Amino acid sequence: MAISKTDAVIIHSRKQGETSKILTVYSEQFGKMRLVAKGSRGVKSKYLGILETLNHVTLIFYRKENRDIQYLSQADVVDRFSSIHEQLGKIALAAIPCEIIDRAETTEHQNQPLFHLLLDTLHALEQAKTGLKNIVRSFYLYYIKISGFEPEISSCAHCGADTYDRNYFFELQNGNIACEDCALVTENSVRLSGKALETLQWLNRVDMSQVYDKTLPAQIGVELDDLLVPYLRFHVEGILNLRSLDHLHQLQSHLEK
Repeated sequence: MAISKTDAVIIHSRKQGETSKILTVYSEQFGKMRLVAKGSRGVKSKYLGILETLNHVTLIFYRKENRDIQYLSQADVVDRFSSIHEQLGKIALAAIPCEIIDRAETTEHQNQPLFHLLLDTLHALEQAKTGLKNIVRSFYLYYIKISGFEPEISSCAHCGADTYDRNYFFELQNGNIACEDCALVTENSVRLSGKALETLQWLNRVDMSQVYDKTLPAQIGVELDDLLVPYLRFHVEGILNLRSLDHLHQLQSHLEK
C-alpha cells in the first residue's frame, strides 16, 4: 500500500454508515476512483465543506492496486465553483458531464485530456452568464473526440456540398453528414438544417471559453441536442439513460436556450 496524491473533481458522493462518505472522483493521475472518507460528515469533521460534489480538490490517499475503494487521508479545496453551486440551472448542467464520466469511464484508467476537459467545462459554467447549454454541447463534442468518434461534418460525404441553403442528415453510425439530395435516410439518420450545421461546425472548432458568448435560437439548440446526445449514446456504452438529463428537462425555465 502506497500513499498517493492527485488533483480530482468529485463527481458523486453517498453516505456510508453514520459518519462517512463514499466518493467517486475523476482524477488527473488515476482516472475514475472511489474512496471512503471516514468521519467526513458532521460539523466537527476536518473535511467540512471540502468533499462536496463538483469541488476541485487535491487528495492524499492510501492506494492499493486492484482494490475497489481507496482510503482517503487528506483533502484540500482547489476550487469550489461557487457560482455553479448558487444556481440550480448550473448545477443541473454540471451534473451531465459528471454522470457521463461516472458511467462511461472504467476505474483507474488515466486520461488526462478528459480530466482537463471536465475542469474546463466547470470553469466555463462558473464564469458564464449566457449560453450555458452551449458549454455542455461543447463538452459532448470534445468528449466524442477524446473517445475516438470525432464526426466528419465539413461537407456532404457523397457530393461534397457544403452550403447552408439546404437540409442535411447526420448518420449516427459513421459520423458523416449527407445533403438532402444524397441521403439514404434510416432510423439512424438525424435531420439537420443548414443553420444548425453551421452552428455545429462552429462549436466543433472553437475553444470552450468562447461558446457561452453566443445564445442560440431555441430551434437550433433543439436540433443540436437531438443530434449530439443520440450520437454519444450510439457510440459510448453505459449512458442510455442519464438521470442528469431528465433533471435538466425539469429545469428548462432556469436556462438559456
